[in-house]
Amino acid sequence: MSETYNDRGMLKWLPFEALEAQAEYHEDLRERLAEEERPLLSEDQCAAMQYAVEEAWMKKRPLGVVHFDNGRRSKKEGHLSGIDMEQRLLFVDGVPLAFDDLVDIRVL
Repeated sequence: MSETYNDRGMLKWLPFEALEAQAEYHEDLRERLAEEERPLLSEDQCAAMQYAVEEAWMKKRPLGVVHFDNGRRSKKEGHLSGIDMEQRLLFVDGVPLAFDDLVDIRVL
């Protein structure tokens, strides 16, 4: 008699979400499990992103930017509106993005 254990993941805890505090706890747990660590970029990746920024600035083309925000990757598309080297910020459509949070930049 071989029985195979089939893990139901978070599904097995759904009946307990009738309690409001338990539901909040599970929501917080799901958010923490979905978080990822900030990726480390190689020199080649940094050089490619710098080249994309320079090309977008000179040719006035839009950018697709992936940045790291609160443990998750977020995507933003728009035109490069400025660079603040002193505060290490890249402005895409007026929205400041920290250099340290940038994961990928592509010219669209």
